[in-house]
Amino acid sequence: MIKTSLTGVLAASRDMAVIANNLANANTTGFKRSMAQFTEIRGSSVGARPGSDAGSGALTQDIRRNSEQGGLFITDSKLDLAISGNGYLVFGEPNGVPGEMGMTYSRAGKLTLDKDGAIVDSSGNPLLGFPILTGNMIGGQPAPINLANAAGGKPINIQGVSIDAKGVISVMLTGGKTVMGGAIALASFRNEDGLKNITGAKLKATDLSGQPELQPAGSNGMGKIQQGALEGANVDLTAELMHMVQAQQAYNGNARALQTNSEMIRSAVDTITR
Repeated sequence: MIKTSLTGVLAASRDMAVIANNLANANTTGFKRSMAQFTEIRGSSVGARPGSDAGSGALTQDIRRNSEQGGLFITDSKLDLAISGNGYLVFGEPNGVPGEMGMTYSRAGKLTLDKDGAIVDSSGNPLLGFPILTGNMIGGQPAPINLANAAGGKPINIQGVSIDAKGVISVMLTGGKTVMGGAIALASFRNEDGLKNITGAKLKATDLSGQPELQPAGSNGMGKIQQGALEGANVDLTAELMHMVQAQQAYNGNARALQTNSEMIRSAVDTITR
């Protein structure tokens, strides 16, 4: 009985930690809420098939992320991007290997231009995209999108940026000329639930998720890009608070049962030793 109550306390504590993280990120752009999933611990007794006895407690089985799209809201920034549909923005991340770059993935499209003309996230990691080939065809290997390249290496010449639903970036230069700056790459995965959450809305691929498939926006089932918009967190504050009350009740109930069992054992020991 003590072990059963103890596993209940631990499971409820884990559940509250997941809920607290959801609440803390309710205003984080592109954040996806998580849910703790539990399974029953099955014990065994003399004469029974091993593992067939129920009622031995609870165990945290998995922390699963809900990939449902959050609401989109309009902003005033031309470099704020939201994905309407499937896919993740792809960002480069130095991995310590000269000449190579790791990748992170996110639905958070709060972007800016750095001093060199590269489109970067709040951590300074560059947004990756495809080059525009001859005839406005999208192709080639994904690489950091640097608008200064389209402006002759002079970021000061950039007067405006326009991004269409397929992620194609048009750069308006001084003098009224418009040039192509690349096409935003989106990533899809065989198993989105296998992605590892690093912090906030930033994710990394794992063996469970499989390697990313990078494609232009609006193609092969990928979502479309909406310029001047951001995706909010898919956290329902009311539902999370109600869930937290339930988890707190479960924690308190198991904690009281654990205390009662401890007092019963102490009383029995005192009776025996008299």
